[in-house]
Amino acid sequence: MIDYQVDGGETVRLLTDLLDPGAWPAEELAALYHERWEVESAFRQLKTFQRGKAEVLRSVSPELVRQEIWAHLTLHHCLNRIVLRLADGEGLDPDRISFVKVLKHTRRSVVLQAGRSTRHLRQFIKRMATKVVRKLDTGLRRLREADRYTRRPVSQYIVRKKDQARRGTRRVPEKIITLAPAILQ
Repeated sequence: MIDYQVDGGETVRLLTDLLDPGAWPAEELAALYHERWEVESAFRQLKTFQRGKAEVLRSVSPELVRQEIWAHLTLHHCLNRIVLRLADGEGLDPDRISFVKVLKHTRRSVVLQAGRSTRHLRQFIKRMATKVVRKLDTGLRRLREADRYTRRPVSQYIVRKKDQARRGTRRVPEKIITLAPAILQ
């Protein structure tokens, strides 16, 4: 167990099965613990921001599903390359550049770039870099940690308690059908 404090704040306890302090120094493990959230951020970027919250894969066949997944991964990689270039150009940590802002600027501009030359594309990347850099947040960043809990999925069905009697899941009002005589000509 490794006890440590972050910026003089709360005490964090990290449990690990890496027992050799020479091979795995406690300071390094504590620093890596916070970096592990980077993959969670990447999943959120892909699933929530890039693809969209309520969007599902549209393909029907397994081959097309694979193709669609690879397209999302390729696009995510390209957007992160833009983030890395912007960070290198400004001498910043890439975490300081908002993935969402880069995604929005790219979405707005991608239609304008269809069928243009590489010179126009380079100019577009420079314009986008200046727009994103203007909106950089240089403030302190919160730690990436959160309590783990399991969310219950929202169900469209009524949940029945153990001793509760069974009943229909939804009530359908009675329908009154009135027959009118046919009009003959």
